[in-house]
Amino acid sequence: MVEKLKDASFYSNLSNIIMEISKVNDLDSAYKTLSKITGTLMEVDKDFFFKVEDDKVKEIFKTAYNSDIEDMIVWANDNLDVSVFPEENFSYIFVPIFSLNKTHFIYTAISKEDDYSNEIMMLFRFISFMVGNLFENLILYDRILNKNFIIEKNKNFLNSILNSTNDSIVVFSENKEINFKNEKYDQLEEGIQERLNSIIIQTLDNQHNQSEEIEINDKFYSIDSNFLEFENEKNVLIVVRDISGTKELEKLKKVDKMKMEFLSMMSHELRTPLSAIKAYSDTIIDSYEMLDDETLIEFFTTIQSETNHLNRLLNDLLDFSKLELKTLSLEKTKFNINGLINEICNTLEEFANNNDVEIIFNNDKELEVYLDRTRMRQVIFNLVQNAIKYSDKEKKDKFVKITTKMDNGNLIIVIEDNSIGIKEEDKEKVFDKFYRSDTSLTYEIQGTGVGLSIVKDMVELHDGTIELDTNLGKGSTFTITVPRGVEDE
Repeated sequence: MVEKLKDASFYSNLSNIIMEISKVNDLDSAYKTLSKITGTLMEVDKDFFFKVEDDKVKEIFKTAYNSDIEDMIVWANDNLDVSVFPEENFSYIFVPIFSLNKTHFIYTAISKEDDYSNEIMMLFRFISFMVGNLFENLILYDRILNKNFIIEKNKNFLNSILNSTNDSIVVFSENKEINFKNEKYDQLEEGIQERLNSIIIQTLDNQHNQSEEIEINDKFYSIDSNFLEFENEKNVLIVVRDISGTKELEKLKKVDKMKMEFLSMMSHELRTPLSAIKAYSDTIIDSYEMLDDETLIEFFTTIQSETNHLNRLLNDLLDFSKLELKTLSLEKTKFNINGLINEICNTLEEFANNNDVEIIFNNDKELEVYLDRTRMRQVIFNLVQNAIKYSDKEKKDKFVKITTKMDNGNLIIVIEDNSIGIKEEDKEKVFDKFYRSDTSLTYEIQGTGVGLSIVKDMVELHDGTIELDTNLGKGSTFTITVPRGVEDE
């Protein structure tokens, strides 16, 4: 050992020790470095790394050793100082590796050296201190790495969960910067992301959660926004869910219910005229010789009226079926639309008088169009008849006003009334199949619930539109716009 120390000064050895320790970056290399440093200071036959727990000694790497030295190891562990125990042909040197009064292990070397100067003991004490602190830092570093690994693992696990959901999830800062988003968020339609801007502002301003449903490109979405405040930072958590399937299911259930109601109502509608026809026919057959001409005419008129009503019902069903199957085609001809409207007014005059409704149409000017006359008659007749049916009994002067005009090659027909009107929430539904407004008057009036649906489809077959402006208790205005089909004169 004396020869080795002569080869290098104390400070040179000290510098080498520091250099070797500075290269260590993990626990495994720390053990190897400690053996290497000791080997530069003296000849080492064998070395060990002992750990003492509850006065029980174990070799960290399970290297075989002489159990007689266990008491010396425990002593070194208790004293926390470099110790040398000479034997007959060799010596044991025990170097406690500790920090903050915590012993990491006892490094033990067997050497044939017999001269342990103050200088070599100082170097081993320095090694004890430096390697002890090194181990403390490496253990702390491993703990941090392990915690970071756990945090990263949990983060990846959470991200996997959030990415596996069908919901789009995003967290915005109060500056509208994205702090987090899952993969589904990037698949959202552009219109939804634009809508989120106003939702973020509202949530931050009000500082409370809110929910809403929107429709974009025939798809329905629910948007839930949640106000979050974390470490004095305001955030908005937004969850967007595609509820088109749910809405479609609700719609199908509603349609099924409406179909059942329609079938029930249709059975009643068909039975009513058939019952009247049968009753009057049976009376004529059974009592023909006792009936005078006036009574017979009255009976035949009723039969004819009920037959016409039955015929209209069947025509509605036939047209509805054709429209559903998309097999209904138009047969366009040139005709005078004002003349057709006058015919309809004459046909409905008696019905209007019976309901104290005045039909107003004062236009005898010829207005030629190229449309399907039968279908346009069906459209206008249905709307005017409905206006009369749903007239307000509480009003003294009840009316249905019809006007026609041309605008940029389009025929515009306006049918205005002062009937009972339609609820605002029902306005968008009146053209739905099987729909009937839920009012007491609705149940008093005959109808199938497909009339306005057929009207809308007929108008759209002509490449036209129909619009409704209505106020409950004041009346309704239907505006039909269709291409005229002929050049303006």
